[in-house]
Amino acid sequence: MIHKLLLMTLILLISCFKDKSSESVKTLKFEQEHQEYLDSVKSNSSEVLKESFDFQGIEVVYVQAGETYYQWLGHVLIRFVGSGKVPEEDYGVSFIANFNDYNLDNLKAYYGGYTVLPIIDNWGSYLKDYVVKEKRYMDRYIFPVNESVKNKIKETLKDWIVNPENAGTYSFRRNSCTALLLKLLAAGDKEVDGAKIAFPVEVVPYLQSIGKINHSYKRITVDNYLDLANQIVPREKYEY
Repeated sequence: MIHKLLLMTLILLISCFKDKSSESVKTLKFEQEHQEYLDSVKSNSSEVLKESFDFQGIEVVYVQAGETYYQWLGHVLIRFVGSGKVPEEDYGVSFIANFNDYNLDNLKAYYGGYTVLPIIDNWGSYLKDYVVKEKRYMDRYIFPVNESVKNKIKETLKDWIVNPENAGTYSFRRNSCTALLLKLLAAGDKEVDGAKIAFPVEVVPYLQSIGKINHSYKRITVDNYLDLANQIVPREKYEY
């Protein structure tokens, strides 16, 4: 009987060790993959941090809602037109939280606690990810800027990349991708106030309501993106 109890105890201890070991392996794998992702983000961000980074205009881009629950309300990003040698190399930015723990803390994500992570990518990658892979349409709207507005937006974006805490802690409720995008625009244009705008689908109607969008391109879909993706109207429409 004693031998059986010892055997059962040993089995339980081994089982417990295996569970902990398996969890440790998963955590380590997550940390390694997360670091690789941060390194790739840093690589693109370094281009924006260069003194030579410049652009001629801004587009606010709305991405259609997707099938996954966190895509249900769509997505918004900013494209810096003219920042690349060719249109598909133009840089853009969108904002997510730096979810740096294996077990996501949903309360922290909702109320605040994670650091903001500005994601710099190029127009060609956005098209590939959203339109080609996910079959989501994209709407492009010109947000006209002058030199003063442009420079303040550049300064703010660079500051957030270097010091992400200055963007405020990420919060789905108060400081999500929507609020951060509008906050970046407001850094240059004080007429923009996105404090009450909560969801991506509300951004374009809001900017239209305050007269900040002066041109919209034809909707980009998986069927027409090859013809429309790099279309640019006269640069004057990007300025005021």
